[in-house]
Amino acid sequence: MKTNPACIPCFRRQALYAVQLATADSALQAEILAETETYLAELDMDKSPPVNSIGLYDIISSFSGNPDPFLFLKQQSNTLAMGLRPRVEELIRQGDDPLYRAILFAIAGNIIDYGSQQKFDFDSTLNQCLNNSPIINDYDTLIKDLVHARRILYLADNCGEIVFDGLLADQLPGVITMVVKSGPIINDATEVDTTECGINQRYRVITNGTTCPGTPLELCGKDLQALFTEADVVISKGQGNFETLSEEERPIYHLLTVKCPVVAEHIVEVSNRSDLIPTGAAVLLKLGDTRKR
Repeated sequence: MKTNPACIPCFRRQALYAVQLATADSALQAEILAETETYLAELDMDKSPPVNSIGLYDIISSFSGNPDPFLFLKQQSNTLAMGLRPRVEELIRQGDDPLYRAILFAIAGNIIDYGSQQKFDFDSTLNQCLNNSPIINDYDTLIKDLVHARRILYLADNCGEIVFDGLLADQLPGVITMVVKSGPIINDATEVDTTECGINQRYRVITNGTTCPGTPLELCGKDLQALFTEADVVISKGQGNFETLSEEERPIYHLLTVKCPVVAEHIVEVSNRSDLIPTGAAVLLKLGDTRKR
């Protein structure tokens, strides 16, 4: 997915929020924002929004001297999700189809995102998710693909929601590798978060070799690239991963909550669907041509 002109105001809003988290010095805030404006004026619109955001957040971190402005919010998200985990685990077990329930909770967890949105009602989303089916729902196809799956690659997204990714992974067959970011970027999960949330005790965890809030394969490490090719099933979690992988040829299952109209329009385009997709909608979408593998 290429960067759209409508992404620019969103980048500006993200920059302001991140700068305010990074430093309380108002003069330094103004200096950093001036630098981000110069950067935004020269954006490569052929790149995806997550790839373009790498440079934006590098400016904020380097000028402020704060390598992880979202650290407190990330820890807060993990604590919140871990506190809810027993309740969600029980709700998953109570269902006739635990895998499907786990998917619904994992998608609901994707609302925890301090990049595309700073305000969200997680409790409300969690309470409603079992009654809200994904607007695009390729679950039946996923079930068929999982029957013979031995190797599953799970591309994680944000802190907090990674707890629910783990509960979904508990329902999947085969050997599962969980992929996180190599360093801090917005509130995306890193290896530290997999330790805090107990993910690395249950599954193999690797980093993707980037500090991009997505998975741009051309920039990722060789281990991730190899696993991406070899995996029987790839599950891509979240909007940033979707934006960087939406036009890859290999089959990928995208699980996300739609958070902006630009992404909603792109989903319609790549999925060959005619219906409009509202922001806030849950999506379980398979993309990619199996004939090209």
